[in-house]
Amino acid sequence: MNLRLLLASIHVSKAARRRGLQELANRTARALEAEAPDVGARSLDDALHRYAVFTSERADLLATFPEAAARARVRLRSEAREMGEALRRRLGISSRGAAMRAARIFYRALGVDLAATPGGSISVRACSFSSSYTCRTCELMAAMDEGLFAGLAGEGRLTFSERITDGAERCLASFTFGDPGR
Repeated sequence: MNLRLLLASIHVSKAARRRGLQELANRTARALEAEAPDVGARSLDDALHRYAVFTSERADLLATFPEAAARARVRLRSEAREMGEALRRRLGISSRGAAMRAARIFYRALGVDLAATPGGSISVRACSFSSSYTCRTCELMAAMDEGLFAGLAGEGRLTFSERITDGAERCLASFTFGDPGR
């Protein structure tokens, strides 16, 4: 494990978490064609809740319009992929295993207990968003998850087989690594 990734796995400061959450909110809002919520002047828990409510309300609205939801899904993936690519560069990620460790660190900062293997198996035991998200919201916002993993790993596809928002005890997913040149 490289030093930057090791240090991030030990501690992510509140300031870094706050900046990351505001960037995530800005990117999400851009993709959902809405004004970003201000998450900066609140406690981190309140900021996460505000972000979850914002995404839930906006995604549920878009989900009622299939064509708009499809376009939003593409934009969400793209925004998150760019964020993942920036993290990959910043953390010096050069392997699948490092990409999966970075994803765990990123999601932990968002209150998501994620485990991911170098082979692409993903399990979420607890998710701070599951109490705010409907099944439709979760399905649409999964485009961000796929984009983030794709950015961290170079490219790939994320497929869920179980979701907490569907009543499962945990989320199970598989990330199929792709060709970084795509």
